[in-house]
Amino acid sequence: MASTQILTEAITQPSRYQVPEGCALVIFGASGDLTRRKLLPALYALAHDGLLPDRFAVIGFARREKDHEAFRAEMRGAVEQFSRL
Repeated sequence: MASTQILTEAITQPSRYQVPEGCALVIFGASGDLTRRKLLPALYALAHDGLLPDRFAVIGFARREKDHEAFRAEMRGAVEQFSRL
């Protein structure tokens, strides 16, 4: 019979990893379903919990052409719809 071990050390101990000063994340297929349903809601959760650096940028590439405002509005809606917060 298999046994399960729960490690609580990672939850109770402060993080030993330092958040970098600045960082950029490049998303290829930024207008796609994976970005809408998973990537941006996860990034939002990290930002909400203060786990992203102050100087953090997301750079998106997509085949479909959209202006900045339309893309932001679409992604804002995706975060509102799919975020667990």
